[in-house]
Amino acid sequence: MTCDDFSMKRNLVSLAIGKTLIDIDSRRYAEVTKHLKEKYNIDLSDCYQHPVPLRETLKELYGNSYKFMIESIKENLSDFPDHVEIVKFLDALSQ
Repeated sequence: MTCDDFSMKRNLVSLAIGKTLIDIDSRRYAEVTKHLKEKYNIDLSDCYQHPVPLRETLKELYGNSYKFMIESIKENLSDFPDHVEIVKFLDALSQ
């Protein structure tokens, strides 16, 4: 995977997460990004490589509703099933 390929997939995942959060409620975006920064010292763009903190943040902030959010992220990335790295991200996020 080239650097440009990595950056493209990282940005794509970051946008899918952001879109999901904003579509649900624009305050969700601010809550999640703040929590990720304060607890894990990461941004949304880091979630591509580190999906577990995102999953744990969604669980902690929204309880069982986190599953709906993860499904929405998957839906936003459903056009890329042949990208192995994105599939790995989604698998780790879903565990």
